[in-house]
Amino acid sequence: MPFNPSLALACLGGLLAASVAARFGTWRAARLETFLQSRWAPAVFGVLTMAAVRFAWRSFGEPGIVHDERAYLLQAEIFARGHWTAPPPPVAAFFEQMHVFVEPAVFAKYPPAHAMMLVPGIWLGMPGLMPALMAAVAGALTFWLARRLSNPWTALLTWLLWATAPVTLLWAASYLSETTTTAMWLAAASATVLWLDSARPRYLIVVAATLAWGFDARPLTMLALGAPLVFVIVRKFVAIGGWRTAGVPLLVGIALLGLGPLWNHQTLGRWTRDPYPLYSRTYFPFDKPGFGVDSTPPLRALPAELVPMDAWSREVHAAYVPSAVPIAFAQRIQALISWCVVGWRVIIGALLLAALPRARGAARFALVASGSLLVAYLAFAHPPGWVVYYVELLPALHFLAAGHLVRLLGQGKQMVVDAGQSASPLVGRSSALAAVLLVPFCASDLVHARVAIDLRNEFNRRAEDVIRSAPPNSILFVRYPPTQSPHRAVTRNEADLTSARSWVVYDRGAENARLMSAAPDRQAYVFDVATFRLDRTVAVTVSRR
Repeated sequence: MPFNPSLALACLGGLLAASVAARFGTWRAARLETFLQSRWAPAVFGVLTMAAVRFAWRSFGEPGIVHDERAYLLQAEIFARGHWTAPPPPVAAFFEQMHVFVEPAVFAKYPPAHAMMLVPGIWLGMPGLMPALMAAVAGALTFWLARRLSNPWTALLTWLLWATAPVTLLWAASYLSETTTTAMWLAAASATVLWLDSARPRYLIVVAATLAWGFDARPLTMLALGAPLVFVIVRKFVAIGGWRTAGVPLLVGIALLGLGPLWNHQTLGRWTRDPYPLYSRTYFPFDKPGFGVDSTPPLRALPAELVPMDAWSREVHAAYVPSAVPIAFAQRIQALISWCVVGWRVIIGALLLAALPRARGAARFALVASGSLLVAYLAFAHPPGWVVYYVELLPALHFLAAGHLVRLLGQGKQMVVDAGQSASPLVGRSSALAAVLLVPFCASDLVHARVAIDLRNEFNRRAEDVIRSAPPNSILFVRYPPTQSPHRAVTRNEADLTSARSWVVYDRGAENARLMSAAPDRQAYVFDVATFRLDRTVAVTVSRR
């Protein structure tokens, strides 16, 4: 959604009008404030967040779009059957898939925690349920944290701006692991706040458990976000003592971190052998932390369909050299902010920039955590626009913007930035009116996000419709056109090939006979991606050449 000056000016004018109306009005927003202060308000906003994701995504049965999503879904299906890995396919060359091993067994390269989180949805036949539930948890905690660290009006506006942001919805409506780490990070931050207030060890256990589980999903992300929390906790321990209470939380964290070595052992047979770097060494030796392109040849030849992905990735890594780091850092920050300020939301960008010099307390911590994550990912080459690595920061960025908006709406009155202070009636009136004004704009963004997700998902939805239309016990040999995007694929592996309705594999022309002979009871078809058609006759003809 491009920047619309008229829309932005209309929104700004409305906010100014709300501020003026609040100054001369006598209405008190006491009832709304009572609700916002209630114990169950965070749960309500969590449910509303889940509803927004469901609306934007259209269903909880959407296919995976990018290669990473498809790998996570495959691994979740394997876990759902009670296994760590699936048996290797009969002819591996037909089943090669990005981010997935096909030998010595079938499993995804990624750490296991996020795929495990998807399992309940797989059992229920609604794989999208768990990402939506994680969004609900994130929505509830975003509201609760903003209320606890500021005031209910800042919390209301933080949630409203964050939950309806196209960038939030685009990645929440996906199977990417950031849905898990966002929820885990917010849970750890919330538990840290509660522990600082009460010093009760149970909250430290929650901190340790959520940070460890987040690490088991995205190690670098949770290490970067957890470091500032650990610093705050250690500083508190230094001030008050009581180190004995850290014993149980540490044991809980260490126990959950043991999932990583267990995953290594169950997949590759060694506690210290991690599938993630081994996959890079096997297929894309340059795809690792560092600069430039590693010229080491891969251990396994790439199938023709993955060669364009190799070429694209090499270009990204070749351009990322030490001298390019400052520019890359600036570009990534610019891209992240640009995603947040689409359409009328340029106002949010202005509020965010204005809030930076005033950051104190929780706001300053939000900036430190954001900087920590941005700096950590300087170890990796990636396109600046691939902001999904930083979606955990979106609640914090919208908190900063919302806090400054409430300050402006209060027209210089004392603002609630630190916990324990209360907002003036003027702040309550102006914030409530501003929220009412913003609802239509945010609802429009929700619709635009749904349209954007529809466009993103169109190819894979059509492909899934074709695959579902195939008869049971079939093999679909997928024929890609030369113009096929390397970031989109239809071919896939199965958690259980024997019971799978269809095998969706590469079309290898005359070589198709090899796979057909390995499964003589399956009917063969060619799936032409260019036309989205199945043709059994062509498949049989090709196999007999």
